[in-house]
Order: sequence, then C-alpha cells, then structure tokens
Amino acid sequence: MMIGFYELISMMDELKAGCVAATLIKVEGSSYLKEGAMMLFWEENQAGMISAGCVEADLMERARRVAADRIPQYVMYNMKEEDDLSWGQGAGCNGVLHVWLEVVDDKLRRQLLYAKSMLEKGKSILHRKEISLMPYPSTVNEFIKVEDTDQASLFSSGIHFMDHEGMVYTHLYEPKPRLIVFGAGFDGRTVAELAYKTGWTIMMVDWRPAFLCKEDYSFPVETFCLESDGLSDLCMINERDFIVVMSHNFQKDKDFLSCLLKEPLFYVGVLGPKERTERLLGTKELPDFIHSPVGLSIGSRGPQEIAVSILAEMIKVSRQVTCRQI
Repeated sequence: MMIGFYELISMMDELKAGCVAATLIKVEGSSYLKEGAMMLFWEENQAGMISAGCVEADLMERARRVAADRIPQYVMYNMKEEDDLSWGQGAGCNGVLHVWLEVVDDKLRRQLLYAKSMLEKGKSILHRKEISLMPYPSTVNEFIKVEDTDQASLFSSGIHFMDHEGMVYTHLYEPKPRLIVFGAGFDGRTVAELAYKTGWTIMMVDWRPAFLCKEDYSFPVETFCLESDGLSDLCMINERDFIVVMSHNFQKDKDFLSCLLKEPLFYVGVLGPKERTERLLGTKELPDFIHSPVGLSIGSRGPQEIAVSILAEMIKVSRQVTCRQI
C-alpha cells in the first residue's frame, strides 16, 4: 500500500521530534504525485513518496543536512530534460517539482497530531505554510480545521504567492473516503481489500455473522451485521460514503437499497446488469448516484478484475468531484 499523508502523520505517535519532512509544494507540468505529497526521513529510514523514485535518494542526503543544521531547504527538480545529466533520465515525468524540507520540531509534531485527530473525526484540514527565504530559510505552519465541507471547494493546492523573499503554500487534506460493501462474500472482500490498499477505510455489511469475523480479514475493517442490528439501525451512512451492493441475493439487495435511498448519497454501485437494478428499485429511472452495472466497462472477468473495474470507477468519480472543486 502506498503511504500517504494520513499514514505518515499516524507515524507521529511513534516518531520523536527531530525527523525531517519533505513536502511537494508545487508541480509544473506532469508528475507522478501532486502538491501535498509528503515524505518523512529519520536516521537511515524514510517513508512516503514525492516522485516515482527519481528524487528520493537526493532528498535523503538533503534531509541529513537539514536534520544536522536545523535549517530548512527549498529545492527544485527539473524532470523535463531526459539526457543522462538531468533529473529526468527518461523517467517520463516531464515536470518541475518544488520541494520544501524542514525539521519536525515539537510544535510541528503537535500540529500534525492535531491534523490526524481532526481527520479521524471526519473534518477537513487546511495546511497553510508561510515560507521565508530571506534573510534565512524558515517556516510558519498552520493547520486549520474546515468546519463546512462545502468550503473545501474554496481551496486549491500549491503556491499562491512567491517572490525572492518567500512564498505562501496551502493544501487541503480531507478525511479518507469510506467504502461500504454490502455482501461479504469472496468478491466483496476482494473489492474491499483493493479499496483499502488504494486509500479507503472499509465497512463490511452482511446478514451472516460468519462472514464478518475481523480475524478473517488481512486489513482493518469495520463490520455491521444485519442479523443482530437490522436495517433500521444502519443510520451512520453519510453523503461522502461510497457504497457497493454485491450480496448476490436479490431480496437482501432490494431491502438494503430501500434503506439506502432514505439517506443523502454520493455513490452507489450495484453489481449485475442494469435490468436487475431496475427490478430492485421498481423503476427504470435510476438516480444519478447509482452506477449500474458497477465498474468501468473494461471487459473484466473474475473477482480480481471486477474489483479493479469497480475501484477504477470509484476513483474516476472522486477525481471528477475534486476537479470541479478546484
């Protein structure tokens, strides 16, 4: 699983102050990752990614110097050139990466742990970084809780002001999206595992307790058993959730969907042909948020390929919303 911001700040519970954080603050052109990507360096260890492996070794050397002299560094990597003497070396990124390295002191460590606690509560966090280059490199970090999720559309990532003396950078970190899978059979678990590795938190819903033993899952999962709790208690679904219905039981799917339609929904994917979904809902006019058949049409066969098509569609939908917001 690729380590993202949420996983990195979770490491703050274990790491002491004094490690070095590298943040991708601006991208010109194309790159493997975008603004907000972060790495941590401590002793001879590192976690996270800034690129596809092109600049990490150099960042490690710079991080050692930053840790030693406690002075931040601003570095720019030009990946556009593809000759042997350049950073690109045929990597195909064809972008310019602007990276800021700084020591994670006690104050920044507390701020990162605050961001972690807010994200766990479902709150978005705006990271604002004021960077001074003159007379010497320094940073002022702020992590601001965004109360109204609609306000997220007001913020874009990257450098918003820059001159020879310094710059202002902002990035909005949002809570990890949640995937709720109705149907904890083998194919449902396959979708859930791939989604977890892609960055979702997971809830499995089923009426069969034997399918919901957390010990049988190789990844963290929340479970909800309809046999003991009932559909009427399934009220924790919110408008940010992704939901996939794939129990293979027509009546159970129908009951579950009838409960879902009482809530504001963002994405619901239903396994099987569209005609089956129309029969499940009793209408040929499907809401826009229902994707049936679920997944992108890539000719997938078998649980693993179907899981790939479902995750591809979920990512596409989430990115379309992000692009409309920025």
